[in-house]
Parts: sequence; structure tokens; C-alpha cells
Amino acid sequence: MRVTNGSLLMLIATLHEAIGLVVFRGPLLEMARAGVLDSVGRDSSARAVAFWFLAMGACLLLAGALCHWLERELHRPPPPGFGWGLLGLALFCILPMPITGAWAVIPLGLRVLFQSRTPAALPEVLRSFARGADHVDVKTVESQATLREFLAGLMSYQPAWVTALFGVRAVFVRLLGMRQHGMPRPQRHLRPEDIPMTPGSAASFFTVRHAEEEHVWVVAATDRHLEATLAVVMEPIGGPRHRFHVVTLVHYRNWAGPVYFNVIRPFHHLVVGGMARNAASPG
Repeated sequence: MRVTNGSLLMLIATLHEAIGLVVFRGPLLEMARAGVLDSVGRDSSARAVAFWFLAMGACLLLAGALCHWLERELHRPPPPGFGWGLLGLALFCILPMPITGAWAVIPLGLRVLFQSRTPAALPEVLRSFARGADHVDVKTVESQATLREFLAGLMSYQPAWVTALFGVRAVFVRLLGMRQHGMPRPQRHLRPEDIPMTPGSAASFFTVRHAEEEHVWVVAATDRHLEATLAVVMEPIGGPRHRFHVVTLVHYRNWAGPVYFNVIRPFHHLVVGGMARNAASPG
């Protein structure tokens, strides 16, 4: 990923700053002659406009630098929320001020959204499972755990608030004409040796689809409305630490699939993120 979304955002920010230095050179020189310190204060004239114009550019530059670093480190584009945020920022600037450089942010936001929907950044072993997926997301953490230790921590995560969410889910799925097949029981004492690695074996309410020791574990749960696949890929990064990619794939089966998943989507990210962090923590 040589040209990252972060580098493009930094380019936009740099052009923003360059234009600001040219357009507001007069007020900026006045600020310099005033000693800079408290040279804006409560001023709402050109000095204040120049100051906030350049401050906005600096914020975009910092955000772009952070985004660029994350993309290079994780080898995948930013999450969809970042793309929606860029589009929201562009509209916030464009609606009250149509003649603005914020138009340049729109294609970047759309680029992020497009890249976040493609499974191209997934490990090769998951490509066949991801084919035709309606939703793909990846949570990445680092840990010194083995794959089995990580999976034991992942599947043992069920605090009280997650159990409460399953109770709410039972009511919601009934409204969609579906059933919740029992309440998953917390498995707080799940041991690494308890993790099933044989395809067809049961893992909580999932079924093991594919497993390779110290490399990958793929499980799936199929219902009338959708099929959800949870995969964990272990990536060595040198020394005792490993990078674990927790991947969620969703395939819709009928009209209720997108309705159901888009309602629970925010909670899905909270739960899976909590599972990944719990699995990565020592002990």
C-alpha cells in the first residue's frame, strides 16, 4: 500500500496550509509584527480567520500522518467510520460555504469506504470464506499468547453486559420472526486444550470450518437470516510476540439479514473488540 489514504490526507492538508500562507500573508505578517503571543486574542477579523484556517490544516496533517502510519503498520485501509467521518467533515464545511477546498475530502472519504468493503487485505487463507461477503471487519491486537491461549481468552469473554445484550437480542429477533437458540453460557474457565480444532466440531454456538495450529482458526454460525464467520489469524512479528487478526465475515441470506445486522452493528464492534483485547491480555 504505497499510496495510503493517510498520505493523500496529508497532501490535502499541505495544500490547505500552502494556500493559507499565501491568502492570509497580510494578517499573518501583522501577527508576526505583534509578537505572535496573544496576537489573535478575541479578534474576530482576518487574523482569527487566518489562525483557524491554518490550525484546521495542522489537524488534518496530524490525522493524515497517524492514518498513514496505521495503514503501513496494519497493511489495510482505515475502518469505514473514518470514511464516513471525512464525508461528514466535508459536508459540514461545504453546506454553509460551497466555495471551499473541502470538496477534495469527498473522494478521499469515498475511497476509504470502498477499500474498507473489499476483502483484498485479508490473509490468503480467508479469501474463499470472504467471497461474496456483505460485511467484513478486522480487529488486530498483539500478544505473546499461543493461538490456543488467544482463542481460550477470546471465547471466554462474556461479561454481564454482553449477557444482557443477548437478552435484548432475543426480543429483537422475535420481532423479525426468528428465534434465539438458547442463551450462550459464559465459559470463564475455558482452557487452551479445550479449543476444538477439528472441522465440524462445536465451539459454543459456532461450528469449526477450518483450523491450523499456530496459524488460523475459522468458525461459523448459520441462521435463517445470515451466516456469520469468525476467524482468527496468527501472524508472527519477531520475538515472542504475535499479531492476531480477528476477522468477522457476514453473508446475508434474506431481507432480515441486513436489517438485523445494521441494528446490532455498533454492539458487534464493542463485543468483538472486547473479545480481542481480553484474549490479548496476559493471564
